[in-house]
Amino acid sequence: MEKSFGLVLSLMISLLVINVQAAEGIVLRASEELNASRQVVTVAIQAENLGGTEGGQFILNYDPALVRPVGIEVGELVKSAASGLHMANLDYAEGQLMFIWITAAADTAEAGDICFIQFELLSEGKTRLTFEDIIISPDEMIIASPVAGKITVDDSWVEQEKNVQNEDLGSMLINNTAMVVGLIILAVMAAIGYLVLKRRKSTASRE
Repeated sequence: MEKSFGLVLSLMISLLVINVQAAEGIVLRASEELNASRQVVTVAIQAENLGGTEGGQFILNYDPALVRPVGIEVGELVKSAASGLHMANLDYAEGQLMFIWITAAADTAEAGDICFIQFELLSEGKTRLTFEDIIISPDEMIIASPVAGKITVDDSWVEQEKNVQNEDLGSMLINNTAMVVGLIILAVMAAIGYLVLKRRKSTASRE
């Protein structure tokens, strides 16, 4: 009797947790990359309460003057599902990208990473990463307010890029200088060889 009561209680608690999660709705979240000092940063797109879904899509907004999406990798939420598929459009519109995923078997995990987006840093500043046009299948799924991400590009990255550019310029000047010197030496050697050969011919003709 006690075992049966414990089993029923456990089942009720599980159902309560599922109902609470369903009431909260599905949440999409973009990570924050603060004081980014690398040329390319990776932003994670995560989801909560996604269990039992069959796929979805979203548009992510960003400031095109500060960052540019250059790559995308699918996360475990899609890879771990049976026959999981995905598609991305990094040039969907000015300042927007789109990601679509399909998990038709509805075996999507409850929470985890949907995808990872690589952004190239273009200029110093801050850009918010906001969601738009979120669609989750099936249609009756409740979608909660998404959590925006952010990328902050600081002075150190700008200075770092300037130093790299200066180093590249210096290296190019050194290489060009070495090439010019080499050409001059070759020209001088060719002239000397020509004079020596001409003198030998002149001496031979007199003999």
